[in-house]
Amino acid sequence: MTKKINKKKIVGICHAGINKTACPSIGKTRHIRIKLLALQRQKDFDIKKVMKLRAELKERKIQGIAADCESCGFNTSGKAPATATQ
Repeated sequence: MTKKINKKKIVGICHAGINKTACPSIGKTRHIRIKLLALQRQKDFDIKKVMKLRAELKERKIQGIAADCESCGFNTSGKAPATATQ
């Protein structure tokens, strides 16, 4: 029995064409987002930490998925994809 690939979960900008759940770049972004949400749920949270995590998320958004492709273990090609310019 062959395993079906869900086309919606394929990372569009990545050379390796791996699932979003396995992509290290998306994983890092998710970890930052989870930390931010957990911190904001606390009654007494440190506003400096919240602002730092928000700044990290904004930076990750600007960099895009391809920022971590050079160090990605799934990337077998020698060249990393170019980031999308706006």
